[in-house]
Amino acid sequence: MKKIFTLAASALLASAAWAGVITLDLNNPIHPESLEYSDLGIWTQCYNDVDYTWLEFGDENGEFMLSHLIDGEGASWGGYYWDGFCPAIGGDQTDYGQPGSSASWTTNFGGCMAGGGCVINADGSVTADPTQPYLVAYYSSWAYEGPSNQVMFVDKNGNTTFEPVGVYICNHPWPYYGCEHGDGFGAPFAEGDYFELIAHGVAADKTEKTVSINLVEFTNGELHALNDWTFFDLSSLGEVESVYFTMNSTDAGDYGMNTAAYFCMDKFQVKGEDTPTPTERTGAPTFNGYTTDGIHAYFIEILPTEPSTIYYRI
Repeated sequence: MKKIFTLAASALLASAAWAGVITLDLNNPIHPESLEYSDLGIWTQCYNDVDYTWLEFGDENGEFMLSHLIDGEGASWGGYYWDGFCPAIGGDQTDYGQPGSSASWTTNFGGCMAGGGCVINADGSVTADPTQPYLVAYYSSWAYEGPSNQVMFVDKNGNTTFEPVGVYICNHPWPYYGCEHGDGFGAPFAEGDYFELIAHGVAADKTEKTVSINLVEFTNGELHALNDWTFFDLSSLGEVESVYFTMNSTDAGDYGMNTAAYFCMDKFQVKGEDTPTPTERTGAPTFNGYTTDGIHAYFIEILPTEPSTIYYRI
């Protein structure tokens, strides 16, 4: 998942300052200008279908746009429904399921099985921090105006196509526990069952490529479910105008999936402008280390034969 580059005496090094990866930072909201959370850790405007059909985050490198109640005014049905992406905090891992009912889940939907927002540490490892925000995503196959879970990016020069690198994902508590022992709609998983997240890359000519990952699967007599932040590689989608997410489950009926269509997402990454051209240099490194800006991790290499500092975003 995570890539940590180990360089030998003769190594392929980058000649530019760093490999340009731009990462979605939920601590830099643009629209809304700030985020407030309820006691349940849910963004207080999650049901606002007038002002926030799209969310925007970014800085001088560019802006990420994420769909939210994309059908617009009236789409929340008076505050009883939402779709797309909703910011949350706290990382609640509680099982709110009740026999034969999912009522408690519709109130307590702000959880995250990882336990908090995704943090990339100085050594390249990934942990969860309950004080950091993340996105709860709800996939609706009934949205009229467009994909309910859509991500777009505009760089600092106004370019609207981009190359996705990847995103960190984990299970939401509702499907996590629902696949384990069932809920008001879904049945417990059995051998061969799976719950899948599919990323669709839409190119400028409207053609699509897809890549998928299983959030839950029952194989060889065991239930496997993602409960930590896991890197979902999106690089195979190529250059796109947007990425949107759909979901699929083997537990489905006439009206679609019975498995709760939620997942959690953080640190969506796109390729920046200044990706270096690799050049070969020789010489043993004199120093290896890591530093961090709180969002990315960097590998630092200093060569005695040609002094320079090389940064790799991980």
